[in-house]
Amino acid sequence: MKGSKPAIDLGGDIWHIINNLLSEDSRNSLLALRRTSRAHKSFVDPVLYRSLELSDEEERFDAAEHKIQRLLDPNDDLYLHVRHLIVSNTKRAYTNYGKLQKVSKDFRPGDLVAVIERLHHLHAFHWNVKRPIPEAIIAKLEHRWPDAILSVGAHNHPTIDTRSLYSPLLRSLSFCILNHTATVTATSQLEQYSKLPELREILLRSSNLQKLDIKFEYNWLDRKAVWTGITARPHVLNLPLQPSDRLPSLQELTFSGPPETYEFTREHCRLWKQCMDWSHLRRLDLGISCPQYFFEEIGSCLTNLRSLAMGVRIGDRYFTHWAQGPLTSNNINVVTNFITCIPMLQELSLTNFVSGESDLFQSIRTKCTSLRKLYYHASINRHDHLVKPYILYPVLVATISELLELRQLTFDFPLLDGHWPTHLANDIAKLARLDTLKIFIELRREATDFAAAYHVDPVDGGYDFPPLNLELAIEVATGLFMSFFAHSAYACLTKLEICFLRFQCEDRGQTFENQNSIQVTRLERDDAPSPLDGGYVVVGDGKWVEHDMRTQRVV
Repeated sequence: MKGSKPAIDLGGDIWHIINNLLSEDSRNSLLALRRTSRAHKSFVDPVLYRSLELSDEEERFDAAEHKIQRLLDPNDDLYLHVRHLIVSNTKRAYTNYGKLQKVSKDFRPGDLVAVIERLHHLHAFHWNVKRPIPEAIIAKLEHRWPDAILSVGAHNHPTIDTRSLYSPLLRSLSFCILNHTATVTATSQLEQYSKLPELREILLRSSNLQKLDIKFEYNWLDRKAVWTGITARPHVLNLPLQPSDRLPSLQELTFSGPPETYEFTREHCRLWKQCMDWSHLRRLDLGISCPQYFFEEIGSCLTNLRSLAMGVRIGDRYFTHWAQGPLTSNNINVVTNFITCIPMLQELSLTNFVSGESDLFQSIRTKCTSLRKLYYHASINRHDHLVKPYILYPVLVATISELLELRQLTFDFPLLDGHWPTHLANDIAKLARLDTLKIFIELRREATDFAAAYHVDPVDGGYDFPPLNLELAIEVATGLFMSFFAHSAYACLTKLEICFLRFQCEDRGQTFENQNSIQVTRLERDDAPSPLDGGYVVVGDGKWVEHDMRTQRVV
């Protein structure tokens, strides 16, 4: 390492901006810059190490031990830069009987206590470990950093960690319900395992809590029954609220896991509306649930909501093996009225299960001045390859073309008669402010311009996906990308991705999504040519990559 001054003296503030941009776009470039001089190292280190993760997974444990040694070394200045400390371990698991299986090494609590004591500017501490925080660690946090933000993720220990979850530092909580239990059939048994009463107590004691993720998970047997339709709808429960309860004013609320597991009855929604100030909520993620009573009772209180994720479902058309009930909306007007009444919605993620979409798109149009991010996924029955996607193509494109303030757009797109619609570019290229565009295109069993038809092996049930027409896929992606700049020289598009999909169902009802993506990225160099003159790079090898569909696609 040479030189005590940077090669170009831009001042500390400018270098800080550059380093922040590099940390988001190219960590390798940031590391390379750090090695050029001592001055660059002094500018880079505060950005490079402001967030530090310590993981005791087997393959990462040695690296984490080295970081701890550096943090405790009196001759190393690493401790000066860490603002956010993350302790994680995803290698621990519980059996169906709640017994812990230790499959990784452990940090010594004393080392973590010493690290917390030595840090110079700790702002946040994230505990993403499937076991309670040791008393010595939480006590040191509260004493040394009384204003720090405590986040607890993946809390699914059989015993509730009341010491840390009642801490005044707690700001964010991911709480697992029904995790790793034996299959139960009676509601009384389910209540015993659910931990929802314990979660209510946590909320009553956590006045500073801002983010809550209620995660519903099942063991293998439960999950198999839910996703294959072997059993009826799983028992649904909710927080046992009382009229006198006062819950923290949450800023973010998420419901994760299988749909409709949380029971939004009208009585429960009225009670929750009374127990909590909903005007502070800025992000709501309902997964693919569409709870009518929540919309009707609480929707008008969400005056500051900025981000919404939900399903659009009328009755139980998608999960036909579950009994109908009050957990989905009875008509589309309930959904559209809810979306329309949110005054300043900036991010919207919809998973649509219905075919009557005109009214839905009209409610999206009402957000044309505020909406910055839109994700639209038209779900279909993956087990029936003859069912057509629930997409009204003309209405979809007409709606998108009116959202002129969009920065990020992701949507599902149907191939009409197996052919790529050449006029799509003219329909959406007018979105001059768009920065990121991602399009999912499902290739059904029949042949299309992009791939031949595929068939199921009658002997072993296997699938043999024909190769993607890579040349055509690249031609379509680059053509669409360049159309934005042909429409406006000031177009902001930096990345476009077209993701081709094919699905396969295996013997236990598991659905796997096979993806094949083409990415086009604009060159950002000062001397880079215009995209119309080749100023972009294309990535895509034409290989199919398999994903388990039990996990939902996200934005």
